[in-house]
Amino acid sequence: MAAVSMLGPREAGKFIASLAKDVSIRPDGVMKTARVIADAVKSGQLDMEAFKQNEVLPLGRGLTQGQLANWVFLIDSLNFNFWTPDGQPKYSVTHEGKTRTGYLAMVAAVNRALDEGQPMCDPTHYATLTLQDLTHIFRSDTPSQMPLLEKRFEVLQEISGILKEKFGGSFEGVLTRAENSAVKLVEIVTESFPCFRDVASFEGRPVAFYKRAQILAADLWMLYRGQAPGGFTDMGELTMFADYRVPQSLAYLGALEYSDALLQRLKEQYVFSSGDREEVEIRGCSIEATERIVEAARSLLQAEGGGDVTSIKVDFFLWDYRVKHAAKVDSIPYHRVRCIYY
Repeated sequence: MAAVSMLGPREAGKFIASLAKDVSIRPDGVMKTARVIADAVKSGQLDMEAFKQNEVLPLGRGLTQGQLANWVFLIDSLNFNFWTPDGQPKYSVTHEGKTRTGYLAMVAAVNRALDEGQPMCDPTHYATLTLQDLTHIFRSDTPSQMPLLEKRFEVLQEISGILKEKFGGSFEGVLTRAENSAVKLVEIVTESFPCFRDVASFEGRPVAFYKRAQILAADLWMLYRGQAPGGFTDMGELTMFADYRVPQSLAYLGALEYSDALLQRLKEQYVFSSGDREEVEIRGCSIEATERIVEAARSLLQAEGGGDVTSIKVDFFLWDYRVKHAAKVDSIPYHRVRCIYY
């Protein structure tokens, strides 16, 4: 019997949405969100320079192009699971006069370590770091330390070893093989680095989400402003990055709707396991909802004088939207998982 082929993120989203039981995509919410997106495009809020990730890029530190590539790979290797239980202080890092939480706090901690003389852009350096070293590097302003620190230690051991074994000890070796293709980069990274193999099973089909591998391509594209070696010509082939925050924004804006049973579990802060049906439905429907939003926003923009949008830009916008409007968006509970994939 032939093996069932893996569905890529876009096809997986469509498949999951067609069979989902606890998550649905609301056409009125899709149109409402598309209107928000189209207006944001016209006002310049979806320009590359507008996204919050720009705040923490390590520019002005004299890093070479190769070191910058290694920095992005390090960041996206560790870009998972920052939530803290309600009522507990958030993981927070103050650096360069600004306090950040969650993912942005992790990035600030890496930049702080760079400024303290740690060569964090060198995989041979972080290969030698101990768990105690990492605890110091990622120290928090609050009693809440970064979650899954031991898993992050294992990830650094894994990626540094594979970079040395297969790619000449630097992420530049991966970029060279990708040949200016975001799709090829995702393929190489997910095939070569187990910690990036973000896949599940749904209704008997293997489905891929590839959140961190796709965001790696997007971050390189943003870092290099669309120029080589991040001058990917096929960015439109990537989907949104199915995490736990963008679905929250989609639900807040009405594009996603949860069953009463699922909403109750979310309100109770139930911690799902990676691969649980409800968790897979939320992630898959988020991808498909974003595809529909992109299509609707493009139609609006075409009718109103032009402009374009991609799934990646919608993802960046919705992630930023949650950060900027946290008090409102957090009225919708997000799904919680402890895993290394997102």
